[in-house]
Amino acid sequence: MFIDKNALHLFSAKDSLSIREAMRLIEGNKKGQLFVINGENKLVGSLSDGDIRRGILEGSQLEDPISKVMNKKPFFIGIEEQKTLDLRKVEEKGIKLVPVVDSSGEIHHILSSDPEKSAIAIQNPVVLMVGGRGIRLEPLTQTIPKPLLKVGNKPILQTILERLYLFGFRNIYLITNYLSESIEEFCGDGSRFGLNIQYFKEEKKLGTIGGVKFLEDQLNLPFLVMNGDLLTSLNYKSVLDFHLEHQAQLTIGSASFETKIPYGVIQTEGCKVKSILEKPTYTFRISGGIYALSPEILSYIPKGHFFDITDLMEILLKENHSVVAFPIEEYWLDIGQHQDYEKANHDYQSLFNKPSL
Repeated sequence: MFIDKNALHLFSAKDSLSIREAMRLIEGNKKGQLFVINGENKLVGSLSDGDIRRGILEGSQLEDPISKVMNKKPFFIGIEEQKTLDLRKVEEKGIKLVPVVDSSGEIHHILSSDPEKSAIAIQNPVVLMVGGRGIRLEPLTQTIPKPLLKVGNKPILQTILERLYLFGFRNIYLITNYLSESIEEFCGDGSRFGLNIQYFKEEKKLGTIGGVKFLEDQLNLPFLVMNGDLLTSLNYKSVLDFHLEHQAQLTIGSASFETKIPYGVIQTEGCKVKSILEKPTYTFRISGGIYALSPEILSYIPKGHFFDITDLMEILLKENHSVVAFPIEEYWLDIGQHQDYEKANHDYQSLFNKPSL
């Protein structure tokens, strides 16, 4: 693939651009990468989704310039070098795009061996937990399982399945319980979504990850586990890529959550008041219901017993396994209560009814 100067704006950005705007560009070009240029249009860095996530975990803010988180040693070649470049060997190293730079240091064009790389099917499975009772959403969930409640005139689960397909996933397992027949009837074998869907029905509640143990024989590759009631604009594959890059046993999708204290907070030293914070806002990172797991850690899940993902986290942390956090900075909403459901319907049109999706 040859990307000429007329399309370089999709794959490059000034070093002063904000991280927030860069994330939008990366999502838009479907390649997961940008090349960073300075005020003189010279190549000074590259920026991947992983670079951004690491920067955020280290304290960078979305309004910071991308120069703060970019890779300052990007891979590039000169115009003469492209004559002998073997793109297949470059791609084997995980490099999707190669900027070709002229003698002044400006990007002349970009090479890519596979223009549809982002859409190639991947074998890594996804397990969707769709068996919840949805008590807080009653009476809506008395006859309809929560994943089949409509948001934007289509079930929540349909939006999730369509976006999984968009980002290359094909092998999906649904763990059901409450009104499982309705979910199986709606999804079938998955062919209507371009997916291969299989099911495991919990005969009793097994917690937020206990049912995954029954799929152990089929989960031979690193895989995702996701709640079936999340509305997010996240590229799900970026979680898997982050997991593989960090060689983790468990990756936790971590959303940002703000809470405002409606009182003045007194900071003391002993009985002496040192300062007063008037109605401060605190930001925390919470578990976002999206996880990447390596198959070997399934041995820690007991078969047939109630077991939550937090139980697994505690065991892995206690035994010093590699557990990492993937920062979710895209739109994310856990549809657990009536106000969440109303917000999801309000937000859907602007988020997901776009031509690019």
